[in-house]
Amino acid sequence: MKNWQAIGLLSLVVLLAAGGYLAYVFHERSEPAVQKAQAPQRVLTDDDVVQPRKMYIATLKDAKDLAGKTVWIQAGYALDYYPYAAGRVEFAHPAGVLPSIEKLEIVNIVTQKAPANLATRVPLGDKQVFAVFKTPDDPKEYATAIGTIKGTDETYYCDQMFYYDDPHNLYKHWPQDVWQAVDQHQPKPGMNELQVAMALGTIQQSQSSDYGNRTVTYDAGGKKWAVSFVKDKATTVTPE
Repeated sequence: MKNWQAIGLLSLVVLLAAGGYLAYVFHERSEPAVQKAQAPQRVLTDDDVVQPRKMYIATLKDAKDLAGKTVWIQAGYALDYYPYAAGRVEFAHPAGVLPSIEKLEIVNIVTQKAPANLATRVPLGDKQVFAVFKTPDDPKEYATAIGTIKGTDETYYCDQMFYYDDPHNLYKHWPQDVWQAVDQHQPKPGMNELQVAMALGTIQQSQSSDYGNRTVTYDAGGKKWAVSFVKDKATTVTPE
């Protein structure tokens, strides 16, 4: 084969390949575009738009700003409390655990070293920080741990423990019968997970992470409940 014939044949192969590619591109672009299925967007509920206020307490000086204020328990049935008398927390006489949405009038913020064997959800550290409080129905003073001081490090859990505004106002869109059940710590069918948690507290377990579609076991100060949810509505409520 002569050189010019070889060159011509090679050019023909290249042109055919290029033509085939252009035909493929033209065909693909002329086909209707396939739209990828989009996951449905979650619609925000009235509960979702409620943002409880935070104080971002980081120091003992910040914590002392709570003195004279009213708070409501957010971490229901998770906070141990003790009598407070003569300027001391009486660890030997625990008063129990604070129920959900209990109203507290903060009297003072104090520090005290807790016994080394004290069972507490707040780390012991070198000393603990306590909120001294009264409740509307009891003139006696009590104390619950809100933070830890270890060396120069301070850690506070107030934003997870307390509502700084009345939850009855934060969730005023809830029906009266739901609030009655929450206040009485008696869950009932039809309540959503947040409402049941506000009634029964934060000590809970479940074998599923599918919020609103699962069975949850609650420990409300020693009384246990099993509540099943479907589409974020309680379908069965069983005291154990």
